[in-house]
Amino acid sequence: MKKSLGIIGPGYHFEKNILPILKKNKFFKISGILRNKKKNFKKFKTFTEKDFFKKKFDFVYISCPNKFHEKYIIKSLQSNFHVICEKPFLTNDFNLKKILSLSKIKKKLVFEAFMYTYHPIFYKIKNLISEKKRGKLRYIISNFRFPSLDKDNNRYKKNIGGGFFYDTATYLISLENYLFNNVDISIKNIQQLIVSNKIDLRGYFIINDKEFKRFYFWGEGQNYTNNLELFFDNSTIFVDRFYSKLKNISSSIKIFENNKTKVIKVNNKIDHFQEMFDEISRNYNKDIFQNFHRHKIISQIKLINKFSHIKI
Repeated sequence: MKKSLGIIGPGYHFEKNILPILKKNKFFKISGILRNKKKNFKKFKTFTEKDFFKKKFDFVYISCPNKFHEKYIIKSLQSNFHVICEKPFLTNDFNLKKILSLSKIKKKLVFEAFMYTYHPIFYKIKNLISEKKRGKLRYIISNFRFPSLDKDNNRYKKNIGGGFFYDTATYLISLENYLFNNVDISIKNIQQLIVSNKIDLRGYFIINDKEFKRFYFWGEGQNYTNNLELFFDNSTIFVDRFYSKLKNISSSIKIFENNKTKVIKVNNKIDHFQEMFDEISRNYNKDIFQNFHRHKIISQIKLINKFSHIKI
């Protein structure tokens, strides 16, 4: 029998990337949506907030504006739902202990959705780094930048937790958590510039510690760039479309070494959104899986706090 899934705050991203996966998913069934006026979701049963949390959903998928994540995570756990939440899981750690305690007591999964970490390219890059045959990793350049959006976009609305720090910079910060398992960065080793106009629009981070240097560029009002480049003693590895991938564009990794360019093609038929939901369906009840994702949430919030509390 399929597991019932309640949806909170479905918008354009959910409709474009998540809904098509869930429609064909053999494990999950959308059983209700927390009150939503969008025409495209009219065919699903909708509930008021009071009635939504009285339902016996197995899972909830939270896709609402950032400001409301904390509230709905807590209410979902109190209602005995497993929680899948889009990034950022939380924007601060005020109620993190309460959430983790509820998750452990109720034996429920709390999961922050970084879909790019389920793409074959991510696994391949992780393996290439671990090979260590290219010499020492010296520095990294990574970008998640794009042109300005329609001013009605939620990212420009500070009152609901908008801003491009949480939309794009969190991806770059997540490299430290998911790719390098490095969360003990000293604030003394971070340089950053954030351009803001009521909200965080764009900026850069430079991390200079004993491991290697990182140059991270993020935000809106710029040329579209979405990549990762790793510079070793003896070679350079480049990936375009690292965080966000279009289904009609093939994915590959370029390795520049010994005056030659090697291209590693990656299976573009594998959908990282589907892969994420498949892993959740296989492991959501396992203690080791739940504990791993609690740990990753703690690490990610710890990193976000470090960057967001630096005085410019």
